Amino acid sequence: MNRKTLVLTAVLAVFILAVTVRPSRQAVAQQANLLTNPGFEEGYYNQDGIPEIAVPTGWRMHWVDGQPFPGSNGNAARPETVVWNIKDAPPNEQTLFFRDGSYALKIFKGWAPVYAGLSQDVSGLEVGRRYRLAIPIYIDIVETYEGGKKAPSNLDSGQVRLGTSAPGAAFRDESAIQYSGWWTAGNIQPFYQAYPVFLHDFTATAATMTVWIEMASKDPYINNGFFMDGFALIALDERDNTVSAPSNPASSQPAGPTSTPQPTPTPRADGAVVHIVQAGDSFWGLAIQYHEVMGLTAEEAVKAIQELNNNPTYINPGDELVIVPPNQTPPTATPEPVATEATPTTEAEAPTVEPTAVLTDTAVTSNTGLNTITNANTANGICVSAFDDANGDAVRDQETEPLMANVAVSVFQGGKNVASYVTDGVAEFYCFENLTAESYQVQAFPPAGYRTTTPESWAVAVTEGVIIPVAFGLTTAPQTVADAAMAADAAMAADDTAVQATPETPATSDTSAPVEESGGFLSNMSGIILIVVAFLVLLAGVGVFLLRRG
Repeated sequence: MNRKTLVLTAVLAVFILAVTVRPSRQAVAQQANLLTNPGFEEGYYNQDGIPEIAVPTGWRMHWVDGQPFPGSNGNAARPETVVWNIKDAPPNEQTLFFRDGSYALKIFKGWAPVYAGLSQDVSGLEVGRRYRLAIPIYIDIVETYEGGKKAPSNLDSGQVRLGTSAPGAAFRDESAIQYSGWWTAGNIQPFYQAYPVFLHDFTATAATMTVWIEMASKDPYINNGFFMDGFALIALDERDNTVSAPSNPASSQPAGPTSTPQPTPTPRADGAVVHIVQAGDSFWGLAIQYHEVMGLTAEEAVKAIQELNNNPTYINPGDELVIVPPNQTPPTATPEPVATEATPTTEAEAPTVEPTAVLTDTAVTSNTGLNTITNANTANGICVSAFDDANGDAVRDQETEPLMANVAVSVFQGGKNVASYVTDGVAEFYCFENLTAESYQVQAFPPAGYRTTTPESWAVAVTEGVIIPVAFGLTTAPQTVADAAMAADAAMAADDTAVQATPETPATSDTSAPVEESGGFLSNMSGIILIVVAFLVLLAGVGVFLLRRG
């Protein structure tokens, strides 16, 4: 074999090896978000030619103007709306209002009551199938700005409800729209200056239906605002066989995305569950789809998916997202507590719903807004917080040691996860309320780069009429140096636009120690492959040099 032939063979080997040595990342079964433009990334239009009404493409805006609505203190005024680019928002509001991508929707009006709604016709539904509508809304209603934003003293001034109907129903037609009850600060805590995720389950009665999102503030406060981002509508693996198809199905089933729920994702051989991003996907939608597979609440799953994939600012169709990392078996998810479907009510009424971490047809909330345990008016509970323990003494100095965000806290009873929460670092303690008088384990999962200065897990005995505070102190953890095999795995993961799990991945429902990085044969092979590739690249470079010489 002459010199040129040898060089060309080496170069060809480099390219073949580069293409074939990486382990394949097979896609698992997908479950579509059935909404059009759910994250508002696909543009907007000025509805009815009104410059102040910017509406995301695919949606229709509704409002009450110049007249009162039930319970309002005066005539409602037409709101203003903005499809807001994150670049135009102050830095502190970029993390507060934007849940997915670059755009969020803002609906607002000052000094007048406001009643607004959004609707969208959704096609491709399966008659008799159950669906879940998940709508995050930040309720930015402000009574006064003196000393900072002050929430309204009127608990039922702010209201949110969701609904579904046949296409063509009129806005606020109680006889045609199947509504949830109204959510207010009287039955959801926190509500004002918070970002609850409102969940509404319904059964499809036709192949095409309209979904409704309605929000109101009954009082003429200085600011009546609502921010929203990352809507989702997904099919559930539940059916109501008593619901039959319409008499003329051919005329009522226009083309649309399939709504049939896919099978539970099957992990690859290495245990990883991977999602291939589809058009319309959002982090909230993926969290709602996969949180049971991950063994987390939807709120926790949002953060976990982002962290597993190196916190991407954007996701695009075709991207691969790690849902469950390799060699980490998804824990069996504890069934979420289910609240009785709220009976539709008039605006003057509100369904009584006990706030918990996750409720069906209620809201997933971040915290109860309690500043001190003595403000709690609910017996039998555990209230948790996390703080930056600057001096490492496991005791919080409120003046110098602030609360800490992104610490996942889970409550276990009998080895099962009964509730979870991720701290926001703003309004803790957060209280897990109305717990049965039992013994519980309360465990913190520090975010990456931190460790606890207090015990990571507390045994707590809940007794009748007692609220127990549990505070976790945290400090930065010393950096560790990865071995060569782990570095090789990290390089391959980055090349695949996916990130391996770290020991600090928070909030699983497994009470055992966090999963360590995988090693063994595959890791060693990765190191060997990397060395071989480097050698061949060097060989190819030498060959190119020799070719140029002769």
